[in-house]
Amino acid sequence: MGNNITDNFREFTTATQDYIESSISYHKLDLFKKVMKGVVSGTYKLILGFFLLIALLFLSVSLAIYLGELLDSIALGYLVVGGVYLVLMFVLTLFLKKFLEKNLLRKASAQFFNDNEDIKIDKYESLQ
Repeated sequence: MGNNITDNFREFTTATQDYIESSISYHKLDLFKKVMKGVVSGTYKLILGFFLLIALLFLSVSLAIYLGELLDSIALGYLVVGGVYLVLMFVLTLFLKKFLEKNLLRKASAQFFNDNEDIKIDKYESLQ
Protein backbone atom coordinates (compact mmCIF):
# COMPACT_ATOMS: atom_id res chain seq x y z
CA MET A 1 0.00 0.00 0.00
CA GLY A 2 2.86 2.38 0.81
CA ASN A 3 4.32 1.68 -2.58
CA ASN A 4 1.06 2.70 -4.29
CA ILE A 5 0.91 6.05 -2.44
CA THR A 6 4.53 6.75 -3.35
CA ASP A 7 3.85 5.97 -7.01
CA ASN A 8 0.76 8.19 -6.99
CA PHE A 9 2.75 11.00 -5.38
CA ARG A 10 5.51 10.66 -7.99
CA GLU A 11 2.94 10.72 -10.80
CA PHE A 12 1.30 13.77 -9.25
CA THR A 13 4.66 15.51 -8.89
CA THR A 14 5.59 14.68 -12.48
CA ALA A 15 2.22 15.86 -13.77
CA THR A 16 2.52 19.07 -11.77
CA GLN A 17 6.02 19.73 -13.12
CA ASP A 18 4.84 19.08 -16.68
CA TYR A 19 1.90 21.45 -16.17
CA ILE A 20 4.16 24.19 -14.79
CA GLU A 21 6.63 23.79 -17.65
CA SER A 22 3.82 23.84 -20.21
CA SER A 23 2.30 26.89 -18.56
CA ILE A 24 5.63 28.72 -18.58
CA SER A 25 6.17 27.83 -22.25
CA TYR A 26 2.67 29.05 -23.13
CA HIS A 27 3.17 32.36 -21.36
CA LYS A 28 6.56 32.83 -23.02
CA LEU A 29 4.99 32.28 -26.44
CA ASP A 30 2.07 34.55 -25.60
CA LEU A 31 4.42 37.31 -24.45
CA PHE A 32 6.57 36.84 -27.56
CA LYS A 33 3.47 37.12 -29.77
CA LYS A 34 2.35 40.33 -28.06
CA VAL A 35 5.81 41.89 -28.10
CA MET A 36 6.31 41.05 -31.77
CA LYS A 37 2.88 42.43 -32.60
CA GLY A 38 3.92 45.69 -30.92
CA VAL A 39 7.30 45.75 -32.65
CA VAL A 40 5.76 45.15 -36.08
CA SER A 41 3.11 47.78 -35.47
CA GLY A 42 5.69 50.29 -34.21
CA THR A 43 8.05 49.65 -37.11
CA TYR A 44 5.23 50.00 -39.62
CA LYS A 45 4.15 53.31 -38.11
CA LEU A 46 7.74 54.53 -37.91
CA ILE A 47 8.32 53.84 -41.61
CA LEU A 48 5.04 55.51 -42.59
CA GLY A 49 5.88 58.46 -40.35
CA PHE A 50 9.29 58.82 -41.97
CA PHE A 51 7.84 59.03 -45.47
CA LEU A 52 5.11 61.38 -44.27
CA LEU A 53 7.78 63.61 -42.75
CA ILE A 54 9.76 63.67 -46.01
CA ALA A 55 6.58 64.53 -47.96
CA LEU A 56 5.74 67.26 -45.44
CA LEU A 57 9.24 68.69 -45.80
CA PHE A 58 8.96 68.95 -49.58
CA LEU A 59 5.44 70.36 -49.39
CA SER A 60 6.55 72.95 -46.82
CA VAL A 61 9.50 74.07 -48.92
CA SER A 62 7.35 74.33 -52.04
CA LEU A 63 4.66 76.27 -50.12
CA ALA A 64 7.29 78.62 -48.72
CA ILE A 65 8.71 79.27 -52.20
CA TYR A 66 5.21 79.80 -53.63
CA LEU A 67 4.24 82.22 -50.84
CA GLY A 68 7.60 83.95 -51.23
CA GLU A 69 6.92 84.56 -54.91
CA LEU A 70 3.44 85.88 -54.10
CA LEU A 71 4.84 88.22 -51.43
CA ASP A 72 7.93 89.15 -53.52
CA SER A 73 10.21 87.87 -50.75
CA ILE A 74 11.31 84.26 -50.46
CA ALA A 75 12.39 84.87 -46.86
CA LEU A 76 8.90 86.12 -45.98
CA GLY A 77 7.42 82.96 -47.48
CA TYR A 78 9.63 80.82 -45.26
CA LEU A 79 8.74 83.01 -42.28
CA VAL A 80 5.01 82.50 -42.89
CA VAL A 81 5.39 78.71 -43.17
CA GLY A 82 7.58 78.63 -40.04
CA GLY A 83 4.99 80.73 -38.18
CA VAL A 84 2.23 78.31 -39.16
CA TYR A 85 4.29 75.44 -37.74
CA LEU A 86 4.91 77.38 -34.51
CA VAL A 87 1.18 78.02 -34.07
CA LEU A 88 0.44 74.37 -34.82
CA MET A 89 3.06 73.29 -32.26
CA PHE A 90 1.52 75.59 -29.63
CA VAL A 91 -1.98 74.20 -30.23
CA LEU A 92 -0.70 70.61 -30.15
CA THR A 93 1.21 71.32 -26.93
CA LEU A 94 -2.04 72.34 -25.26
CA PHE A 95 -4.29 69.50 -26.39
CA LEU A 96 -2.37 66.55 -27.80
CA LYS A 97 -0.95 64.97 -24.63
CA LYS A 98 -4.29 64.18 -22.96
CA PHE A 99 -5.78 62.99 -26.24
CA LEU A 100 -2.86 60.64 -26.90
CA GLU A 101 -2.78 59.29 -23.33
CA LYS A 102 -6.48 58.50 -23.41
CA ASN A 103 -6.66 56.93 -26.86
CA LEU A 104 -3.30 55.14 -26.96
CA LEU A 105 -3.71 53.68 -23.48
CA ARG A 106 -7.18 52.40 -24.31
CA LYS A 107 -6.18 50.88 -27.64
CA ALA A 108 -2.91 49.40 -26.39
CA SER A 109 -4.50 47.84 -23.32
CA ALA A 110 -7.34 46.40 -25.38
CA GLN A 111 -4.86 44.88 -27.82
CA PHE A 112 -2.46 43.63 -25.14
CA PHE A 113 -4.95 42.13 -22.69
CA ASN A 114 -7.42 40.64 -25.17
CA ASP A 115 -6.46 37.88 -27.56
CA ASN A 116 -9.78 38.16 -29.36
CA GLU A 117 -9.11 40.39 -32.38
CA ASP A 118 -12.82 40.89 -33.04
CA ILE A 119 -13.44 42.89 -29.88
CA LYS A 120 -14.03 46.50 -30.77
CA ILE A 121 -12.63 49.43 -28.81
CA ASP A 122 -16.14 50.95 -28.66
CA LYS A 123 -17.12 48.46 -25.97
CA TYR A 124 -14.54 49.99 -23.63
CA GLU A 125 -15.69 53.58 -24.16
CA SER A 126 -18.94 52.85 -22.34
CA LEU A 127 -16.96 51.87 -19.22
CA GLN A 128 -15.65 55.40 -18.69
